[in-house]
Amino acid sequence: MKRSKTLIIFLLVFSLMLTSVACGKKSGEDTSNSSSKVEDNKKDDDTKKVEDDKKEEKAKLHLLGPDKGGDIKFADREKYPVWKEVQKLLDAANLDLEYEIVPAEQYKVVIQTRMASASDLPDIANVSPLDDTTVLNLARQGVILELNSLADEHSNGNIKKFYNEYFPYAKQLTTSPDGKMYWFSNLHKKLYKGTEPAPVALTMNIRKDWLDKLNIPVPTTADEYFNALKTMRDKDANGNGQKDEILIYDPARFNGAIAQWFGLGIDITAVDMENKKVVSPWYQEGVKDYFKYLQRLVKENIIDASLIGAGSEEVQQKITENKTASITDYNLETYREPTIEGGGEYMPLMPLKAVDGIEPAAQLESPFLVWQKFAVTKNCKNPEAAIAFFDIIYSEEYADLLFWGIEGLTYEVGDDGVKKFKDITGSFDTQLANEGKIAGQQVFGDTVFPRVQFANLEYELQGRPEYKTNHQLEIMTYKPYFYNKNYLAIPDDDQLEKKTQILNDITTYSEELATKLALGQKSLDDWDKYMADLKELGLDELIEIDQQLLDRYFSLEK
Repeated sequence: MKRSKTLIIFLLVFSLMLTSVACGKKSGEDTSNSSSKVEDNKKDDDTKKVEDDKKEEKAKLHLLGPDKGGDIKFADREKYPVWKEVQKLLDAANLDLEYEIVPAEQYKVVIQTRMASASDLPDIANVSPLDDTTVLNLARQGVILELNSLADEHSNGNIKKFYNEYFPYAKQLTTSPDGKMYWFSNLHKKLYKGTEPAPVALTMNIRKDWLDKLNIPVPTTADEYFNALKTMRDKDANGNGQKDEILIYDPARFNGAIAQWFGLGIDITAVDMENKKVVSPWYQEGVKDYFKYLQRLVKENIIDASLIGAGSEEVQQKITENKTASITDYNLETYREPTIEGGGEYMPLMPLKAVDGIEPAAQLESPFLVWQKFAVTKNCKNPEAAIAFFDIIYSEEYADLLFWGIEGLTYEVGDDGVKKFKDITGSFDTQLANEGKIAGQQVFGDTVFPRVQFANLEYELQGRPEYKTNHQLEIMTYKPYFYNKNYLAIPDDDQLEKKTQILNDITTYSEELATKLALGQKSLDDWDKYMADLKELGLDELIEIDQQLLDRYFSLEK
């Protein structure tokens, strides 16, 4: 009995030991798993910390550009609310920018020297002082980077959207002959009512207050314009007792708006945009009648011959002295009138009929502008960050800050959805600037920051007199027209070399010939000789090259 009892106790103890071992193994397994999980969690935390640290570590970029002119300097940017909004965009993109800003008057020499040496380069440089050929040569040497592939690889889509959708003409003007882009640019377009392109005009402006004073009808033909100016002079419109009321006009080139009344282009070669054709005013039908008309103006002493080729200060002096009856200028200008002693008003004229059978043309400034150059250099170790910078530039948020500023502070949006500056002088007024009420272009545009501008005509019409507004609305759809500069594709090396050589030889001849014909110092009877000289100097070849560039410009639309 006792032995049985002992056996039972032994079996119970043995059973408990087995259970304990089993439980111990199970417990050990659980501990092992728990330890593993802790280590895994620790690894996850460490990985997350590294990723967070990387996220917090901003991408650094070194940017080189010129300082602002005028009273506002780039170094003062922190004073202005608009800059703080731009800084938010940079922070959101995780960019840490180092700015190397050079005084504007020194910048051309600095950028030429730095790029030529190809050393001590920034990541991004404003290379605007360098001409297209120089920049393309830098690209061939590998000093600056090709941008198409970088944008394709790294962009969030903003760059492509702005160049392909919003500003397609920019692509036409910045694509090199090899089909690549090597710089980004300032982009501008101006619309009316949100959809209509809004070019402004360079036209003949005449003293409206003198027309009213002498009861002279607004001229509608070139002859009526001639008679109006003669009457102003003969009847002493400025009241100083002298016959000194003059027309300021330089005939050396064809960009004075009178030339367009005779259907002529604006330079040695010009683009007939409607027919997609390059022309030369020297070959156009109205050119002889144009010079005959200028000779009449000179003979009557209506054109002040002493001011042909004069500088802006001499011209302004005549305006200030209240002696300028008419001058070529923008149709919406308002800066002349305040400088006139005793006051005055300039009225823009529509293109005036000059010759039967020739429709007078307008000279317009395109509503689509592309200018300046910003390049990524070979020293850029982080192209992804460089493209992120330009993705900010080519964004609607940045464009609004650059051109308009801050809603409620510098501009407001009307019930029609159109933006207007709260004060028409808001971008330039000193007092408003002191209050921080200015847009970005006055603070940082054209430094290391490109300008991207969605402008509208509505704000330009604010405060303009009705006769200027009416002229602008009428001229927008006027045809025929020439732009005030030729918009052509970038030439290749051979085209550029030939163009440069021809222009070096022909420009001086053309300007001297035009001036002497206007002054009557050369006879129109020798016209065939002049044309032979122009042909020998390469005018026909120049037209042919520019036509090739124009054709390529339009081919890039596709």
